[in-house]
Amino acid sequence: MRKQVALVETKKFAIVVNAFHYDLVGMDAEVKQDIQVAMRQVEPNDPERKDELKAGNMYEIMVPFNVVPENTGFQISGQISRVVQILDFFGEPKDIAQEDLAKLSRPLVETIETLTYQVTAVALDQGISLNFKAAD
Repeated sequence: MRKQVALVETKKFAIVVNAFHYDLVGMDAEVKQDIQVAMRQVEPNDPERKDELKAGNMYEIMVPFNVVPENTGFQISGQISRVVQILDFFGEPKDIAQEDLAKLSRPLVETIETLTYQVTAVALDQGISLNFKAAD
């Protein structure tokens, strides 16, 4: 078993909404809360920016989701992502503690919650608040 390390400092880039879909479904649609968190190591495409990797590895955090809240009549799905640089860390994603991965991915999950509220406020004339919690 590999030892997981705690992260000290990160450089965060913009959150990107790769896809966000809102669909009406029947009120009796099967409830679903499928939110995944994946992380992969990335490198800048621009050769001028390769030197930035001397400060620490860069990773893309991806959060694909497919959610049907109970008794709401809608479904949301899509993917949100963000690149982060973990300063003074040169390991692999699997070396990052789950607690730190949860902290890094939380702003992406909050973006899903915010988008859902804003879209339902317009589409249903009533904003629906979702409050996702990490599974134990």
